[in-house]
Amino acid sequence: MFQMRLQPNSVLLKYIILIACQLEWAWDYLHLQSFQPREIVELPDCVDDLTVTSYENNHNATRGDSSVECAVCLCRIDEGNEVKELGCNHLYHRVCIDLWVRYGHRTCPLCRVNLKPPAP
Repeated sequence: MFQMRLQPNSVLLKYIILIACQLEWAWDYLHLQSFQPREIVELPDCVDDLTVTSYENNHNATRGDSSVECAVCLCRIDEGNEVKELGCNHLYHRVCIDLWVRYGHRTCPLCRVNLKPPAP
């Protein structure tokens, strides 16, 4: 049976230590990125003008299941939630789409249609 001995000067040990250090660096980088404050901008008029409505499950009322999900938070949109419907007919929680736009995104999270209508 083949057994591998790890000696202090072995190439394999040095390679494992190198990989561990790189993984530690990547983990620290990702961990710090999650806590970095992002620049939040004001809502543009095109999103601020969207009407906020209360979601009603008319399409799936007979089936009993709600298949409408917010593509920003990936949670189901339940009946009574405040939603905004974009020009492309995609629904999002009001809070989610507002945060999406405040982080600088200017397109629909699903279809990438511009939120701002083209100038005439």
